[in-house]
Amino acid sequence: MRILIDDRPVDGLTAKRERSLILGKAQDDVTGTVLAPAEATETHVRQSNRWFTILAVIAFALMAAISIAGISYEPRDGGLIALAVVVIGGGLLLFMRLLLNHRVRTWKRRLAHRVEGLAPPGTAIRLDARGVSIGTEVFDWPSLAIESVEFTSGTLPQGDTSTDIMLVERLSLTAGAKALVLDRAMMQNGTLLVDNCWRRLHAVPA
Repeated sequence: MRILIDDRPVDGLTAKRERSLILGKAQDDVTGTVLAPAEATETHVRQSNRWFTILAVIAFALMAAISIAGISYEPRDGGLIALAVVVIGGGLLLFMRLLLNHRVRTWKRRLAHRVEGLAPPGTAIRLDARGVSIGTEVFDWPSLAIESVEFTSGTLPQGDTSTDIMLVERLSLTAGAKALVLDRAMMQNGTLLVDNCWRRLHAVPA
């Protein structure tokens, strides 16, 4: 099994890396469809905008609370505090916009790869107790093997510390001479389809 983390090949998954996996809800029966590239891009941009908006609201709420506390403590410096908050807030907005643009450019640059090997847009995908169905073709679990898996890594803030996390982005499978691909961002219900397929074909430590 070929393993890539953030597009870089690694020799294998350590126990620490496996424990850092964030997987969606375990389900025995999951259905979805392959998305067209434009539809997948629209979904990706919309989700990115939502997350960055949430982060911006939280950041500005914290700055507002700090500025109010500062003005209450030293009213004479209220004007300077307000100006500092405006400058810092503007810089933060610019920084987050640059990050969002970078994320979208990275997605578009990788889009051709994510389309590779996928069934045509609109094709029904299903995972159930029998196996994986791609359109009208059914591949039983015993016939399936993971040829390659692609992860993305990141960190999740937890108070004063952070925790390493990984997501399963893409699975390339084989069923005899047949090859099939599941990509979380290129399918409706992609997270559940990819994560539950990974669960079935790879023993993840408790």
